[in-house]
Amino acid sequence: MGRDPTVLGVAGHNGWAVFVCVAARKGEPVVVDRRRVELIESGLPNQPYEHETQGLGRVEAQALVNEVQESALHCAERELARARAGCTGELVAIALRDALLPRLPASVAEAHASSHVMVRADPMIYHEALCTAAAALGIAVQTVARGKEMPLAAKAMGITAEDLDGWLGALRERLGAPWQRDHRDATARAIVGLGKFGPQPLAVHR
Repeated sequence: MGRDPTVLGVAGHNGWAVFVCVAARKGEPVVVDRRRVELIESGLPNQPYEHETQGLGRVEAQALVNEVQESALHCAERELARARAGCTGELVAIALRDALLPRLPASVAEAHASSHVMVRADPMIYHEALCTAAAALGIAVQTVARGKEMPLAAKAMGITAEDLDGWLGALRERLGAPWQRDHRDATARAIVGLGKFGPQPLAVHR
């Protein structure tokens, strides 16, 4: 079994994410796995800061957010472990977009005090859960600025943005459905990560 360096690209949402594992195989990025994963257990709200904690008392609201955060961490650890087990190579890093906030709010009251913070606090639950889970599993974390995935991936592969777009389109034809914007973004983030963590330059073999 090969031990190609592999990076898991993430396209995150509130309560779920798309994972795409990309390996550097003989210097070329190869998609080896893709899956949708749940990042919260059934029955819990996926946006507690913005919705369910509105109107609750301080203690009750904080307890609900704590429960969601614990569930998100548990799910992130489980799904990253499953993804690593499913890789034929060595999962060296996860790559996801930059955090929307410097940190999670210290309390629900802090989140509710600012509309800027409140609308970003829920996505931060899952971002932090993935980063914490990766660290616990000994997997590095690479973040990519929103909207910079494609130009940075093209640079890592030494090709133009147009060529990268064609390469991603060819992947859709070769791999089949599902292959949506999330899969493209996650793949690009993984390639950016491979450019940093892979032992050799990436290239598209022609």
